[in-house]
Amino acid sequence: MDLECYDGKCVRITTVWGEIFEGVVSYDDKEYAFHEYGREEKALHLVPILFFENDISNIVSLEDVNGPYGHFSEKYGLLEMKCLLWGTDFMEEVFDSEDDEQILRMLDCMKDNFQSLMDRAVSGMAPWRSGISMSESDDDESEQGPVYLGELDKMLNTLVKYSGNDKVVKEAEGLLARLSAES
Repeated sequence: MDLECYDGKCVRITTVWGEIFEGVVSYDDKEYAFHEYGREEKALHLVPILFFENDISNIVSLEDVNGPYGHFSEKYGLLEMKCLLWGTDFMEEVFDSEDDEQILRMLDCMKDNFQSLMDRAVSGMAPWRSGISMSESDDDESEQGPVYLGELDKMLNTLVKYSGNDKVVKEAEGLLARLSAES
């Protein structure tokens, strides 16, 4: 599989487990993947997920697709839903990507799933931000990560302050207003 030809392209990845992800990927060669991730295998990075070659059953370029959601089949997908489930650390990686389309997809997902986000929210910042060690969590069946309201507020305010995309700013402001109303 020639993964390098997909570098910087919008793609649909189907994993060997049957999961389907869409987004713009970057290519990691074997040496880089081994150095960074300890696995000597070519990979595609779709922030915040890394797909090694053997994890991919199919990949399709979406570069020529132009529908109601641009290159994507829906306004957000499994990637954004998983980031929402995994918590603020993963949402932050998406926001730090500086990919306005991916950021807007994450913001849409957060907006449409706002109540479930708030149901899992805890006050404050992530403990590791202030140097407090996180204790080992129990091995429960849940993939859910914490949603720290302080982190969420900080991320959204950063988007409002620094994004050059008016739509990103507007969506982030809308979510900030909803967060304030919940407090």
